[in-house]
Amino acid sequence: MEKPSIDSKRIGYIDIAKGIGILLVVLAHSDLALISAYLHKFIYSFHVPLFFFLSGYFFNAEVPLQLFIKKRFNAILKPYLFTILLIYLAFVSFTKMSIGRALGRILKSMYATGEYIEWIPLWFLPSLFVTSLFSYFFYRLLLTHINNRIFRWSLLIGLLALGLVFIDRFFPFRVSLLGKDYELFGLPYSLDIVLLSSFFYMFGSEIRKFSLDKIINNKLIFLIIGGALISLNAFFSQRTDLAMRIFDSFFINTVEALLGIFFILAISIQIETSNTKISSVFKYIGQASLFILIFHGPIQEFWGAKIFSITDIRYFSILSGFVISILISLGIYKIFVEQNRIALFWFGRISSLSQKNDSEMNKKITPK
Repeated sequence: MEKPSIDSKRIGYIDIAKGIGILLVVLAHSDLALISAYLHKFIYSFHVPLFFFLSGYFFNAEVPLQLFIKKRFNAILKPYLFTILLIYLAFVSFTKMSIGRALGRILKSMYATGEYIEWIPLWFLPSLFVTSLFSYFFYRLLLTHINNRIFRWSLLIGLLALGLVFIDRFFPFRVSLLGKDYELFGLPYSLDIVLLSSFFYMFGSEIRKFSLDKIINNKLIFLIIGGALISLNAFFSQRTDLAMRIFDSFFINTVEALLGIFFILAISIQIETSNTKISSVFKYIGQASLFILIFHGPIQEFWGAKIFSITDIRYFSILSGFVISILISLGIYKIFVEQNRIALFWFGRISSLSQKNDSEMNKKITPK
């Protein structure tokens, strides 16, 4: 049997990191803050930057612009638009919502920030889309011409610092249209945080150039990173919540986010190298992370509230809602999507109905 290449190892632990990350996202979207404000703050300090980083890890600015936009649209924006249509089709079909009201909600969702989306976590997808496009142009116009790594990273840090200048300038802001004043929350597609999100996205691409598995696959380094992350969240009150445009401290929140990213990657590498079964579970969760992101919210809210009304036990209802939302989301992916070419197409997992899905493709290229 051939040994897997370094790239395949990286794909493995990146999928594991996505699996861990999406579990933390779901937990953070529960009523966790009611039972542990610290744990809630801890997760929020890095979970969204983690996914921008992971999304940018395989970023390639060398492909033609038209192909890049097509791929990003299919993988990110098409699932968002399709999910929005599914949501309101379900509302019209199974509730008393009128078609006119549903069309109004759909139009409102095209603004694509959390304040205007029925299932708030979906804000990340349009934000990721514009982040990837901005990063593409930033790389092509600037970074590809700079070979000095220190200078490159300084530019990215400058990008982050500039982004923080605008972090709350548009949340909210007022506009006048046809003689009426409107208060809006964030720019369309979260363009107001694109400089900040692009820092983490492009940082993922920069980090890929290192043998990361060799650097952080060390128990002492793992303990140092984890201890520093835990301590910063314990001793500093500065918060991070990109959906709500909160990034209180350039230094503290940036360090927390980067430590959290490397902490999850270190855990992922340890899982991949030490336990095959657990590794497979987290990889599968990571591969289904899009569907967990899409479906977990209403499932967790419904079952958490229902179980709490029966048991009146906060801890148990939160844990139950969390587990049930993960299992049902995975079930939706397994039963209705994984082997359904039409669903795979509309959720952006394949670019055409004639293409094989990812799992079938992987079987063909797996070393024997």
